[in-house]
Amino acid sequence: MDRLIEIIRRLLLAVIWFFGGGFALVIMTLSSNEDSLPFILALLIAFGFLIVSYICHTLLNWILAKKEQS
Repeated sequence: MDRLIEIIRRLLLAVIWFFGGGFALVIMTLSSNEDSLPFILALLIAFGFLIVSYICHTLLNWILAKKEQS
């Protein structure tokens, strides 16, 4: 059962960073091509996506971490 939880945890971490980093990359790419969104605002939004991804990463590790260490 521990192995299954570890596999699920790693898959969820990959999904979190794939979407968080992907959205940040898309926003930065579209802001450099379009004049509709100022570059500084796009940079802040992309940085926000990365921060939210990091928070989700930390929460997931905290929830699904092994209890052996404590």
